[in-house]
Amino acid sequence: MNAGEAPLTQWLALAAQGERGAIDRVFTALYPDLRRIAHARLRVQGGVAHLDTTALVHESFLRLVDSASLAITDRKHFFTYAAKTMRNIIIDFAREHLAERRGGGVQPLQLDTQIAGEVAIDGDLTLMAVNDALLALEALDPTLSQVVEMRYFAGYTEPEVAELLGISERTVRRQWDKARMFLLASLRQ
Repeated sequence: MNAGEAPLTQWLALAAQGERGAIDRVFTALYPDLRRIAHARLRVQGGVAHLDTTALVHESFLRLVDSASLAITDRKHFFTYAAKTMRNIIIDFAREHLAERRGGGVQPLQLDTQIAGEVAIDGDLTLMAVNDALLALEALDPTLSQVVEMRYFAGYTEPEVAELLGISERTVRRQWDKARMFLLASLRQ
């Protein structure tokens, strides 16, 4: 555990006990990291239905605060939860955008993997298709799904995923490759 993790872990424990000030301190301490991740994710996806970096970070925080039963214990758990929350928010915004658009002109969504060039689906439809495939992957192998969430939806690099999950970068690469193959097969159906 690094020096900065001790207060964070303590604040998370206090937040789990309901102390509002503790969760505010966690948010303040991790805000730059969350902004960087949200900005990278939205930049790669070309923007999602009027969702910007600040909105994504703040919506993630609001969902964290609203989840009273959530007991986040450390930095790793916090960022894992943030990745899943950002995924859900992005998917929710994409669904809203699809519902509003009803088939209008779609801007292509650029995936940060090789899947984009191999599957011909555009815009929010790609995002929804990836989400559906990810739900199927989650049912088969939750760890692979978590790696995809962290890489694709939260924009973490392989070294960041390895650190957060406590595994080697090589293992992350193997899991990422395996998950991409599954997603590619699912998206081609």
